[in-house]
Amino acid sequence: MRLPVPAALGAILLMAACMPEQPPATLPAEDACGASGLQGLVGQQVTDQDFSGIGAAQRIMTDGSPMTMDYRADRLNVTHDAQGRITRIWCG
Repeated sequence: MRLPVPAALGAILLMAACMPEQPPATLPAEDACGASGLQGLVGQQVTDQDFSGIGAAQRIMTDGSPMTMDYRADRLNVTHDAQGRITRIWCG
């Protein structure tokens, strides 16, 4: 009477193969914060720039500063060195 167990396992495997495919997770827009249009500011003084008109949340910090690791596609991140020169601009 061991036949029903393998048959049941086979039926379970066949049913699992019939499961609908999961849709791919939607990825956030590559440039939701507008960072690509600001790459020309890299190397300029951060104090000379006004990021208030961008309309995105902003985080401006010194290289190596601690920051939260939460990802927000709509947030503009700007890092600058000790002399105040912008070193990187990205969304996240």
